[in-house]
Amino acid sequence: MPATIKLDATQSADVEKAASLLLAGHLVAVPTETVYGLAADASNEQAVRKVFEAKQRPVGHPLIVHVASPDRVRLWVDHLPETARQLIKAFWPGPLTLLLPKKSGVSDFITGGNPGVAVRMPAHPATLATMEQLGRDLVAPSANPYGRISPTTAEHVLAGLSGKIEAVLDGGDCSVGIESTIVDLTGDTPVIARPGQIAQSDIEACLGITLAPGKSASQAVPGSVKRHYQPVTPTVGVATDQFARLLPEVTSAGEKIGVIWWQSPPDERASEAIMLSADPNEYARMLYTAMHSMDKANVDRIVIELPPRESQWLAVHDRLGRACTEQFA
Repeated sequence: MPATIKLDATQSADVEKAASLLLAGHLVAVPTETVYGLAADASNEQAVRKVFEAKQRPVGHPLIVHVASPDRVRLWVDHLPETARQLIKAFWPGPLTLLLPKKSGVSDFITGGNPGVAVRMPAHPATLATMEQLGRDLVAPSANPYGRISPTTAEHVLAGLSGKIEAVLDGGDCSVGIESTIVDLTGDTPVIARPGQIAQSDIEACLGITLAPGKSASQAVPGSVKRHYQPVTPTVGVATDQFARLLPEVTSAGEKIGVIWWQSPPDERASEAIMLSADPNEYARMLYTAMHSMDKANVDRIVIELPPRESQWLAVHDRLGRACTEQFA
């Protein structure tokens, strides 16, 4: 395959080019508010198969269908419950995915053979414009090799998939920085299947109900595997109250250490250090970029200072729990 081309999301001609490539069955990485997605025409099964090949993603791991307007959800779902209507009105376009009963004929490559289909409307104007130009919906899992750190810039996409996809539409840095919240609406009561920026309390306030704690989703959802979002470099998470004491214990003599911290500044043992915010949403926005930077810094080990174990940090802890090979909390 020729080198991956970089398109400018601020240029209408480049948005049209992205749409024409997608219409022809090619793969284009597109910006969203969460992370960059590896987009393919959702109605073209051959194009959808290419997503799995480019990412080396296991077949059977479901995808999210991205739509340009709420009206298009009906093309994919058997029926739309009132809870879905309420959540769509409150949070779309935005970082919320709904798992709904699929319509007959929806490809198993999209659903992983499951009875539900995941759908969301992203908030990035360039990707919405691309879909409107295309006149079709997209599948768009994170545009990175399977299991590795999700990309939040076009450069991250190129670092992982250059030469494996036709183009990346550069829309700048992602404003949310972690994947969408997934709410399973296929059962009797809603279930948070994957935490994200839209919290359980937001869902409860919208629907006027209290969600049952600890209830599992009815089926597998994107990002639910045990090891995911991982740097190539071995990564360890350490709680703040143990950070100073355990830093020498989780590293070996002579190792180059990269430290990602938010409250406890590292000492001279750190070859590289990146400070993140104490605000949960800002920390989340910066996290993958920091991890990508550490992977490029050629350190031997990454040590991440874990944030507080509080509800507003749930989405961050979910990602760190899958990214770290070990945690000391």
